[in-house]
Amino acid sequence: MPDATPRSELIDEDPRDTIARLLEVDERRQRERHDDLVTLRNAVARLHDFDIQRDVPAIAPITVELAPTLLRSLNDETTGPVRNAAISAAVGSGVAPELIEHTQDAIRRGLDQRTVYDDSVLEDVQGRQWIAEWAEAGERQRVLQGVPSEFAVYGESAVVAVGRWGDVAADYVVVRDPMLIQVFIDLFDRMWEQSSPMPTGRSTDEGEDEHLLDLLSRGLKDEAIARYLGWSLRTVRRRVARLMADLGARTRFQLGAEAVRAGRLLSPDPPPAGWAPAAAPDSLTRLHPRAPAATGPRATRATQPRR
Repeated sequence: MPDATPRSELIDEDPRDTIARLLEVDERRQRERHDDLVTLRNAVARLHDFDIQRDVPAIAPITVELAPTLLRSLNDETTGPVRNAAISAAVGSGVAPELIEHTQDAIRRGLDQRTVYDDSVLEDVQGRQWIAEWAEAGERQRVLQGVPSEFAVYGESAVVAVGRWGDVAADYVVVRDPMLIQVFIDLFDRMWEQSSPMPTGRSTDEGEDEHLLDLLSRGLKDEAIARYLGWSLRTVRRRVARLMADLGARTRFQLGAEAVRAGRLLSPDPPPAGWAPAAAPDSLTRLHPRAPAATGPRATRATQPRR
């Protein structure tokens, strides 16, 4: 009759070697499991692509489960620049850590991602750290007062946007209608032209004055300029008053004219007639009649539809 007693005397191995060997086996299994999950994620994305090729809706909601997969797929497949408009660095599927890493790696490999940030993102440490991290990855950045809503345009193939215009907590929608995509491209390009370079620190007094004149010419309020330059509101107003005295201007309108006359400010090109960047496209205002939910794809973010 066979002896059922475990034959521990047959294991002639240092316990440390046994532990190391078993850990290595488990790590290999984990890597294989990770590879399987990546393959499965790509298969799900491909199935989604097959579905939209048969029947492409102009605008479709994105479920919580599909959002990260779709965003990864769009990052991998886009052949044009990614145009990204950002209001917040605190909520959204774009801030999921795994997606952040994937997108930043794509930027380092050559993906052209341009982001216009609302100036409010500069108000807190978290926002400034967010901007610095993406700048280090190679993202091209500018800042604008009053970014109207969050969206990302992937080349000319798709737009991912919040379903309720201006509501950063709303669920996402994907836009695939070519005409609507061109509307978003045009809106972003106009925002990019009207925005200012991301502040990189203090320079000389003369350089700061020229920068201040440029911001004033763009119509920024004193509070927005203070956030942008990292100054106090009192400093902004004191510097404006000094410039007015130096250039002999009694009003801020005269200040702009005198700065142009003195060659310290280029005459700004007026925006095209009828352009109102804060207006929401009619097709997006009716996407979600329900009230904003407290949870959703954007509530999972630790990032872009972003991105």
